[in-house]
Amino acid sequence: MFRTEGDVNTDLLRASIIEAGRNYKIQPNDVLDIRIYTNKGEILVDPNNFLRQELAQSGGRNTMGVQSGPQQQKPQEYTVLPNGEVKVPMIGFVPVQGFTLAQADSVFQSRFETYYRDTYVYSEVISRRVVVLGATGGSVIPLERENINVVEILALAGGIPENGKAQNIRLVRNIASDKPIVHVIDLSTIAGLQKASLKVQPNDVIYVEPVKRVFNESLRDVLMVIGAVSNVLTSYIVIKDIIN
Repeated sequence: MFRTEGDVNTDLLRASIIEAGRNYKIQPNDVLDIRIYTNKGEILVDPNNFLRQELAQSGGRNTMGVQSGPQQQKPQEYTVLPNGEVKVPMIGFVPVQGFTLAQADSVFQSRFETYYRDTYVYSEVISRRVVVLGATGGSVIPLERENINVVEILALAGGIPENGKAQNIRLVRNIASDKPIVHVIDLSTIAGLQKASLKVQPNDVIYVEPVKRVFNESLRDVLMVIGAVSNVLTSYIVIKDIIN
């Protein structure tokens, strides 16, 4: 898969490296987990669990009327619409396309200030992920924070297995575009770590080429042919015995 003699579209790669080092900007179809707290988020700083016990006794509502008990621990998922807006309860449609998470939180907070005092908003993009294929068997790794590099993604995918080529790892970016970027990484040397420190972006594909075991593959093919011939001969013998 993804065969290439070297890097592809290196000019685009340089531009993408700069972009990957910046904070992620919200895009259409992103899924946001938005959590709203009152009293400057005091429920989050509750080492003795006093506030949570009081909220549980009062039905899970604080003095401002906002849900802050166990209900707030569940992801509150909202999808960014194609026009770049997200629909949030009470405050309606909010434009967030092109915003960093900090900028979006500031907008949400100012909107909720209309209803509550000292609001604290914390949001995450929970739909970002990287796909790892090849010798690792295939996995989808969610990006839970900013600036994760290739080595960290490989570690989360279980590392490079024995049948994987550490000297031939490919990072494929913009795979759905007409100009995909391919970056070849060699982790068999210390010098290759410089390329492996490259920050990943959402929807990147990392491919670890498996080692070709020519003898095993040839033997498997031969055994498949022998098995097919054996089945045919067995069927012929059974039919002949029935006729006789």
